[in-house]
Parts: sequence; structure tokens; C-alpha cells
Amino acid sequence: MEKKSILLVENDWVVRDLIRGALEREYKVFEASGYSEAAEQLCNPIDLALVDYHLPDLDGFEVFKAVRNVKTQMPVILMTGYSNKDLAIKALRAGFTDYIEKPICFRYLLNKLSKILGRCEVDADDEYPGAVENRDEFVMDGIALYVKENYREALSLEKAAKMAGMDRYKFCKAFKERFGKGYISYLNRIRLEKAAELLENFDLNVTDISNFIGFGCIDHFIRIFKKKYGVSPGEYRKKLKQRN
Repeated sequence: MEKKSILLVENDWVVRDLIRGALEREYKVFEASGYSEAAEQLCNPIDLALVDYHLPDLDGFEVFKAVRNVKTQMPVILMTGYSNKDLAIKALRAGFTDYIEKPICFRYLLNKLSKILGRCEVDADDEYPGAVENRDEFVMDGIALYVKENYREALSLEKAAKMAGMDRYKFCKAFKERFGKGYISYLNRIRLEKAAELLENFDLNVTDISNFIGFGCIDHFIRIFKKKYGVSPGEYRKKLKQRN
């Protein structure tokens, strides 16, 4: 099935990158940081616009007008950090399809887009973060979602902190406050859970699995796998064979 396309208009580059990362598996994303860039993107085949209210040149209502001049029936969702019922009413009266307050919950956003564009909804049991109270929590949720989707990549602490627009200290503190564990521990847990799944495929050797899930060193993989599961990957597989 061909991917639907979304125009994402957001001035905050960290927020924009994280939303784009959350959407890219299901959608093609066109980006803009303000009204002028958004107007230029309207020549592309776009199925929905996700527009921030507060932009550096003209606000989200002006972007909405520009969209309607080109694509009269296209759904447009307004995002804003202003918790203001009057603004929500104004947006809906103006013709916006819907309204989302920041900081955004990724699960809520993905399900809303799915309903509007007719795609499958996010599983409620899937590991998408829940309620979000502030920008830092939103950013941490975005990083966690990126890790889940891209655990095979080289995802160093330095890279994650850069994605979040923070120094290492602030990032480590914010991540642990949000998830109750450090970034590296979180990343390793995801990788090791995937390794346990892959070990059920007896045609794959342990070295291939280690490389596939993002560990460059087989000895390191074996050591932390044993720490989590109490046995080495080879012993874990041996028990699986005996069970089968």
C-alpha cells in the first residue's frame, strides 16, 4: 500500500524531527518550519497537514488559509502549546479538522492520524509512551520511540542527546526521570528482547544476531545477555531446543 503523505509545519526543530521520526514508518513526511516553507510544499501530493499555531512568520491559521486555497478538502490539524478553549473553538469554526494540545502524546497523535487517513490504529498494548506533561517528557518519549524503531543503528548516548538538543547531563537526567532507567539500559533492553526472539530461529548464529541488533562486539553482547537472562545466548538457545 502506498504511503499517505503529511505536511508537518513546526518551528521547533527538535520537536519537528521527533514527530517526523514517529511518522516516517507509516507516512511520507514533508517538512516546513514556517508559513513560507509550508506554502512551497503545497505543490507536493499531500493528504493531511499537521500545523503548529505559533510560527515565526505567520501563524497556523494563515497556513490553513494557504492550504485551503490549494487543497480545499484536505484535512488540517492544528497543534498548539496554548491551552486555550477559545483558540480550540476558533480553530474548529475556521474549518480545521481537529486540534491537538502540546505536549503531544505520540500514541494519541498516531491514532488520530490513523482514524482520519483510514489506516490501522496503534495497538493500545504497544510500547508508545502515555500522558505527557511538558516538552522534556515529549522529547524523551520521541527518543524512546526512535530507539524502538532504529535499535539496529549506532545509537550512542551522544547521538541521542544531540537529537534531543541537550547536553549529556541534562539528557541523562531527563531520560531517567521519564523512564526510571538510564538511556543505555533502555537501549540494551530493547536489543536483548529482540535477540531473544531471534534466537528462536535456529538457522541464525549468535554472531549474526549480535551484529543484527546493533552490538559491534560479540563478547559484550554475550556478557549483557547473560546478565539479563542468567544464561549465555548459546545456553538460552539450547533450552529452547530442549523445550521444542
